Amino acid sequence: MGSTLRTLARWSTAPAKSVQTARSWVNVPRGLAARATTPLLPDDYLKMLNPLWSARELRGLIVDVHPETADSATVTIKPGWGFSGRYTPGQCVGIGLRIDGRWHWRSYSLTSIPRRDNKNITITVKATPEGFLSSHLVNGVKPGTIVRLAAPKGDFRLPDPPPVKILFITAG
Repeated sequence: MGSTLRTLARWSTAPAKSVQTARSWVNVPRGLAARATTPLLPDDYLKMLNPLWSARELRGLIVDVHPETADSATVTIKPGWGFSGRYTPGQCVGIGLRIDGRWHWRSYSLTSIPRRDNKNITITVKATPEGFLSSHLVNGVKPGTIVRLAAPKGDFRLPDPPPVKILFITAG
């Protein structure tokens, strides 16, 4: 019985194994949906119901772009199905945005803290002359835009519990 369940779990998650997620069980319904809708993709049906639902990728909806300075803005994103709200300060999230028919990716530090009552995440972006995506996020992206997301990652954070004394050095 145990080997049958393991085989079924492998079979059901295989179509969604490339999706990064903190909880592997999320890929079971994604994989089952992919198997049930072949030759079409589950995304062909899911996006009709909700553009944030995807069996292949993590998605987010830009809710707000709040200018902080002339060349920076805080972008609020509502993550879609499968995004783990368990991240720590210092981690980053990958943002993919389709501009002129081509996907552009960049990682940005999360500037929000995880909350149970509000699943939205924020990134604060500074536009730079050579930064195509950062300039677009600050000056061109509109609320309602769908973006691709990568799971939060990185270990640039304080240990828990933090040390009694900490020295911070900055430059720039």
